[in-house]
Amino acid sequence: MTLMDCIERIPQKLEGIVKRDENSYPVEGGMGTFFQEIVIVASGSSYNAAFTAKMFLENVCGLRVTLVYPNIFVHYGAKIRKEALHLFISQGGKTKLVYEAVLLAKEAGCATYAMTAERECLIAEAADHFVDMGCGEEEYLYRTIGFSATAASVMMFGAHLAAKQGMIDEEKLTEIKEDLKKAAGNLETIKQAALSWYEDNKFSLLRRNTMLISAAGDLWPIAQESDIKAMEMVPMMTKSYELEEFIHGPQNAFHDGMLFILYSKQGEDEEKVKKIAAFLKQEVGFCAVVGAAADREDKRDLALSVKSRYFAPLEYITFMQVTAYKMANARGRDLKRGVNSVIGQYIQKTVERKKG
Repeated sequence: MTLMDCIERIPQKLEGIVKRDENSYPVEGGMGTFFQEIVIVASGSSYNAAFTAKMFLENVCGLRVTLVYPNIFVHYGAKIRKEALHLFISQGGKTKLVYEAVLLAKEAGCATYAMTAERECLIAEAADHFVDMGCGEEEYLYRTIGFSATAASVMMFGAHLAAKQGMIDEEKLTEIKEDLKKAAGNLETIKQAALSWYEDNKFSLLRRNTMLISAAGDLWPIAQESDIKAMEMVPMMTKSYELEEFIHGPQNAFHDGMLFILYSKQGEDEEKVKKIAAFLKQEVGFCAVVGAAADREDKRDLALSVKSRYFAPLEYITFMQVTAYKMANARGRDLKRGVNSVIGQYIQKTVERKKG
């Protein structure tokens, strides 16, 4: 069992999410309440997955989405809006601050939903409703199945909520489901393309220890998730930026010791990506464009062919899931072990069920 085996299970998990019926999404809030806003409390890859879903939920489903880190929600006076649906995400189901956030929201009288990998966990038991994340058991802490399944499940959760509230019709809901199937069906092709790209560029990748990643639109959260994947798996120093921000202050720190990854979606800032890439390639060092703005004559670029309209970000993230794994493997990284696992002796990040 390797982490690549987990990556290869993602299409199956996404297809499983497509096949769920509406009863898998208990989205009436218990009393048929009409929700116009979803407040999502999550951190790390779970936050990035929710951020990936945000534009879809707002632009397609007509729902307002507010993302809040658990620490902000619990300790820094985040305003609790009783009229909003509150969704708490934790793959392991025992993140301490997420658990505390659920209890705060329940005390305030909010409708609370837990999205976790298993129903039998403290966070799911504390919330009013459980939504299956759809990832099943994932053998590695460095989440690949979990990220993709969470993003898809949040999007489908919102789509079912919108359908039940009359904000989208059944035809639209069916279209969304079919679109997720298209994304799932294309992941193996993208995996193979990423593997070939890695072999062509591994010398340049492995001789550098810093990676900067940039994107716009709904690929901006994919840049953030890519940042986490490379940092925790390779490991190496990484940083992600929204595309416009990337060319302002950050460019003053660019140098040839860095890897630059630019994600590009068709019809969205393609010309800007091409110009930034031209500058980086000619004046700084190694830059790879991944997606629509790629130069097909440049082996540093990868012209991904995505199939999905709404779930395209889940196709793009496959590139970095594969690349981070290959770089980690080449550097002899044991992904079954944390680098600084001793941190648990200093900081309590999870809450455990009391014995007896």
